[in-house]
Amino acid sequence: MKSHTYPLIPLTFLNELAGEENQIHSMASVRSQQGLKHMLKNVAILCCLLILWFISDAVLATPTEEPLEEPNFSSMWLTSQDGSESFSTETLSTEISMSVSGPILRAKVKQRFRNTSQIWLEGMYSFPLPEQAAVDELRMIIGERVVEGQIKEKQAAKKSYEKARANGQRASLLSHHRTNMFTTSVANIGPKEEIIVEFEYQQVLDFQDHQYNLRFPMVSTPQYTPARTQLDNDFIKPITAIRSSDSKLGNPISIKVDLQPGFPIERPSSISHPVSVSDLGKEHYQVDVKGSAKLSNRDFILSWKLKPLSKPMVSILREDVGEQSYGLMMVMPPQASAEITPAIPRELIWVLDVSGSMQGESIEQARSAILKALSKLRPEDYFNIIYFNTQAWQIFPHSRAGHADNLNLARDKILKLEANGGTDMRPALSLALNQQDNSERLRQLIFITDGAVSNEAELFSYIQDNLGATRLFTVGIGSAPNSYFMRKAALVGRGSFTYISQPQEVNSKINRLLRKLETPALTDLGFDLNDPTVSVLPQVLPDVYLGEPVYISFKADDFPNYVELTGKLNGISSNLRLPLETTLRHEGIAVEWARRKISELVDRYQEADSETKPSIRDEAIELALAHHQVSKFTSLIAIDKKPERAGGLLNSKRIPANAPKGWVNQLSTSGQGIRLAQTATNTPYQLFLGSTLLALAIMIWTVWFLIIRHNKRKPSWDRA
Repeated sequence: MKSHTYPLIPLTFLNELAGEENQIHSMASVRSQQGLKHMLKNVAILCCLLILWFISDAVLATPTEEPLEEPNFSSMWLTSQDGSESFSTETLSTEISMSVSGPILRAKVKQRFRNTSQIWLEGMYSFPLPEQAAVDELRMIIGERVVEGQIKEKQAAKKSYEKARANGQRASLLSHHRTNMFTTSVANIGPKEEIIVEFEYQQVLDFQDHQYNLRFPMVSTPQYTPARTQLDNDFIKPITAIRSSDSKLGNPISIKVDLQPGFPIERPSSISHPVSVSDLGKEHYQVDVKGSAKLSNRDFILSWKLKPLSKPMVSILREDVGEQSYGLMMVMPPQASAEITPAIPRELIWVLDVSGSMQGESIEQARSAILKALSKLRPEDYFNIIYFNTQAWQIFPHSRAGHADNLNLARDKILKLEANGGTDMRPALSLALNQQDNSERLRQLIFITDGAVSNEAELFSYIQDNLGATRLFTVGIGSAPNSYFMRKAALVGRGSFTYISQPQEVNSKINRLLRKLETPALTDLGFDLNDPTVSVLPQVLPDVYLGEPVYISFKADDFPNYVELTGKLNGISSNLRLPLETTLRHEGIAVEWARRKISELVDRYQEADSETKPSIRDEAIELALAHHQVSKFTSLIAIDKKPERAGGLLNSKRIPANAPKGWVNQLSTSGQGIRLAQTATNTPYQLFLGSTLLALAIMIWTVWFLIIRHNKRKPSWDRA
C-alpha cells in the first residue's frame, strides 16, 4: 500500500473544510480571508453604533410619556410623605409689591398655593428672579401662623428641613439653584389648606440712555447643555412640562409698583404689559398690573426717563451698619452730540443665534436687528457675520469692507436663515475671537441670542481667555432671554448689554447700540478713595459707554472724605475729584455691597484649585450669613415649632409652566415632559448623517457577502 504524508492542519481549518465542499486553501489565503471577514464585520458594527449614537442624541429632546421627576419652573409641586409620587397643586395667584427709591428696588413676592387633596403633602416650586437680586427674607404663612426664615449654611439648612419634615413640623426651605434660579420646598401642608410663601429681594436697577428699566422675569427659558459639558444633576434642571399651544395659560401674576425716584422723571410706561399709572404728586407714581394668566408668559418691563445732561452725572449713596460704612457711586458720562464721528475705523463681527429656541418672534427680531446694522455701515468699516446652532459658520472667510456687493450678499444670506438645532455658543465664540489681527481697526463683537444655555461658566472663561483687544456686546432677544448670561458676558467682554423684547424696539435700540459702538465715553476708568483698606467692587472697572453709567460699591471702616476719578473721555485724559461729606443716606447700600462681594467670591471659587476652594467657600459663607443672603452656599429656612401630623395618599393634578411668549415648536402636551438638557436638536443634520452611515454599512456588508460567494465558487484543488 502506498503511503502518503500529509501536512499538519489546524483543527479550526478542518472544521471549515467540511463546510466548503472539501476545498483546500493555503494557510496564508485562509488567514487573509479570515482577517478580511473580521475587519468588515467590525467596520459594519462600528457604523451601526454610530447610527444609534446620532439618533439617540436627537431622541433626548423628544417628548416622553414618563412622569416628571423634578419640579418645573414657575409652578408648585407636591410630594407624598414617602416621596414616592409628585403632583402639582393649583396656583391661585401671585402678588408682587415693589417699592423704588432712587436706583434701588425692594420687592415682596407673595405666592398663594392650595393643597386640593385630602392628605398631608410636601410642596416644591422653582422660579426665576432678576440676575442682580439679593434674596434676604423668607416667610411661610399657613392660616394665622407666620414663620420667619433664618439663614444657614446650605447643607445644614437642608438637614434641618429634612428633620422637621420627618417630625411632622411645617417647614420651608429657600435655596439658590443656579444663576438667577431659586427653589423653595414646603413640608407638611394640610388637606384643603392654602399656604402663602413670601420672600423679599433687593436689586439695583439698570440705567441706560437716560432711562431706568425695571425687569421682572415671569417665566424661565429652558436651556441647552452641550454634550461635552459635564454638569451635576442638581445643576441641569428642569425636566419640565410646558403648556401646549392649545392649552390655557396659568399662574396669573399681579404687580404693584410704588415709584419714588427722588428726582424729576417722565411718566413711567411699560412695553410688555398694559399698566395703570396714578400720579400721586411730587414725583410719586403708583403703577398697577392686573393679575392675568394671559400676560404671565413674558418678562415684565417698566421704564421711566430722565432729562439728558450736558455734563458728567455722579451720585453717591451712603449707609452705616454697625461700625462699617458702605457707599454706592453712580458715574454717568455726558450725552454725546449727534456730530460725533468715529476716530478710528472699525471691524464689526455680528454673531447670530439660529438655534431652535430662537424660532418664531426671536429670529424675526434678530434678522431685523442685523439688517438694520448693515444699513448703517460705512465703506471703510469691515464686517463679518457668524451664525450658529450646534455648529458655527461664517459668511466670509475673513472680514470684508462695507461695500455694496458685500452688503447685498450678507443680506441675502440673512433673509434665508432658519432657526433649528441646539445652542452651542463656544464654536461661534472660537470663530469670532480667534481671527484677530494687529490692524488699527477697533474690533467689536455683537452677540445676538436668547442665551438659552446652561454652560455659562465655560463660556465666561473662554471669553476672558481669548478676548484680546476685542470688545463683546450682547443683544438679548425674545420675551424671556437668559439675562444673567447676557449681562455677565458683556461685563467679561468689556462691552454692554442691550435687551430687545418687541419687534417695534429693533430700530431704536439698534440705533442706540451703534452709537455706543462708535465711541466709548469713558475708558481706562480709575477710582481712588485714598485708603488702601477700602474694599471696592468691581475691582477692575469696565469701559463706560454712551447713555449708561457704571456703579461702584465700596466698604470702609471710616467713610472717605473724597474720591478721585480718572479716565479718558472721548480719548482725552481727564480726572474728577469729588468731596463726600454731603452724601445722601439710603437703605440697602450694605446689601448691594454684600451681594457683589459674594458673587465675586463664587466666581473665584469656580476658578480656584482644590487647595484654595475651601478657604474661599468659608469666606463666602461667613459673609452671606452675616448679611442674611441666599447664595450658592447658604439657604433660608423657616421651621414651625409646633409638630403637625402628616400622612395619607396623594391626589392632585399637574400644572405645567407657561412657554415664553413667541415660542414655536417647543411645546409639549400638558401630560408630557420634555427633557431640556437640549432646547432643540439639529435633527435634519443627524438624520442625514445617520442615513449616510447606514448606507455605508449596507455597502460594506454587500462587499463582504460577494467576497464569500466568490470564494465558494473557486475550483477545488486536485488531491494527490
